[in-house]
Amino acid sequence: LGKAEEHTVYEGEIVGMILAVELLKERTKRMREKPTMALGVDNQAAIRATKGFQSKPGHYLLDIFHDDLRRMLSRKDDRKLTIRWSAGHIGIPGNEEADEQAKRAARGESSEHCKLPPSLRN
Repeated sequence: LGKAEEHTVYEGEIVGMILAVELLKERTKRMREKPTMALGVDNQAAIRATKGFQSKPGHYLLDIFHDDLRRMLSRKDDRKLTIRWSAGHIGIPGNEEADEQAKRAARGESSEHCKLPPSLRN
């Protein structure tokens, strides 16, 4: 996203949700059976925002999230993505590694541009 002074934690949470959809897409490509999917998010404002289309700060990121999700779940696909509140992501496998990666990003150690999902490269 850029410098911390230019963006909010809320926007960071939504970018995390966009990246999670990308990971789900990559993982389900390799699987025969399409699994039930759940996304644990510890920001209730970000969860509520996924249900509406009102223009608010960070809305452009919700547009990306919805577009990526629509591309992953075509009309023929009957899977659903459940987004649930996970207080502090307690009990979520990989949470400690995700926290460490978030801290690295906050220090400016960003991913290479070519490794980002296409929807986040602009």
